[in-house]
Amino acid sequence: MAKTGSGEADGLGEGNGGAHEVVDVPISEEVIWKSKAEEAEDRVAELEAQIVELESKLASANESCRSVERRSEIDMELTAARAIDLETARLLTEATIAEMDAPDVSIAVRELCDRKPFLFAGKRQVSREGVSMGPAVSSSGDDELLSMAQRARGSGDRSELLRYLRVRRGQ
Repeated sequence: MAKTGSGEADGLGEGNGGAHEVVDVPISEEVIWKSKAEEAEDRVAELEAQIVELESKLASANESCRSVERRSEIDMELTAARAIDLETARLLTEATIAEMDAPDVSIAVRELCDRKPFLFAGKRQVSREGVSMGPAVSSSGDDELLSMAQRARGSGDRSELLRYLRVRRGQ
């Protein structure tokens, strides 16, 4: 392969080393402003989407804040009412509040105290029978046993004393 001495590379250039010339084409101001307007519109659309997203997050945060405040208020009311099982009482109170037209925590707690007194320490009713499912102790039996003990003591009779001890052992 022989090289030619003309400096052309296969007849493609004019000897400027293969560099391309940049041609100055005048761009009208209308095209420039139109391009800037399109960019601005795109940016506005992005910002509007961002605003919608942020408003959604703000609404969610506000709802969470209200929920925490209501829960705190419910817990304070239930603690003041001496709730035994705070979680159960809170769930029932929240259900009661959800059914109300005008939600009021103190009214809901009072209603819960009335409907379910076993959830509150101060509202428990102590029965004379003792624990649930235990044997029933009748007050008439206590009175009878007491009178038998007094008769046995007063009379000094051994048969009365034995009768009293048998009845007492049977209970």
